[in-house]
Amino acid sequence: MGSIEDGRLHDVVDAAVGGLPPAAQAAARSVVDIGSAHVVVLLDGSAAVRVGRDPDMAATMRKRQELVDRIPASVGLLLPRSLGPVVEVNGLSAVATQLIPGAPCPARDGEPGELERLLTEVSSIPTGPIDGLLTEPLSFCGGADWYQIQLDEVIPRLAPDVQGRALDAVAALADLGPGEKVFSHGDLGGHNVFWEGGHITGVLDWDLASRSDRSTDLACVGVWNGWDKLPLLAPLSEVRRASVRRNTFRLQQVAFYLLSGRPPQEIDRAVTRANTWLREI
Repeated sequence: MGSIEDGRLHDVVDAAVGGLPPAAQAAARSVVDIGSAHVVVLLDGSAAVRVGRDPDMAATMRKRQELVDRIPASVGLLLPRSLGPVVEVNGLSAVATQLIPGAPCPARDGEPGELERLLTEVSSIPTGPIDGLLTEPLSFCGGADWYQIQLDEVIPRLAPDVQGRALDAVAALADLGPGEKVFSHGDLGGHNVFWEGGHITGVLDWDLASRSDRSTDLACVGVWNGWDKLPLLAPLSEVRRASVRRNTFRLQQVAFYLLSGRPPQEIDRAVTRANTWLREI
């Protein structure tokens, strides 16, 4: 999806930061336009404003921010906690949040001890007090219907030479036995994990948080930080489960684009990435 028009974007950001100190409101702004569902506007040294790309996201954004705000501070990680309410302007919704110091680490980087701490801290978050705020596992790509969506909508769009591999991959995930359910971030890697001085400072984007087994987040860490690190972070049984999940990631992304009503060219690019992925696994 293309960028939000500058005027609409800055109007909703102005509304989101209206209750912040004058220095924060006047801080230099920079737009980070990397998310599939959100744009982030950074207020230099003061705050971050998350803006939903699509109309009618305010209710979902409020629920997600409530989840973040209710995660105990004892988690040992900085989170983008609310600095004000979710606002709606011209069909856009936004919320000002605390700024997380640091930046994502390069792909295949990341000290194993810190990654192990990350997985332990996240999986230890109590789910009872926030159960009603968590999403259904795989909600972004169909939830309980994810498997049928793969069979009916995703796999037929793939190149003929990889459709068999795709069928095997989704069947393996469908047959994956239940593991111990813990708090799962759902996208624990890449640009969502910030580092500074070799240590993890905080985690962004909790939209996919659910109760799942540890292999969900382990697979995300492996894809970004290096699959060779996983035996240092978890038992081999969990690594094997993470491998099953990893093999469907690109297929899940295609389903997300379809369900989100993304433009045909974006769906085509997601399908191309899935074809390439399947030829390499």
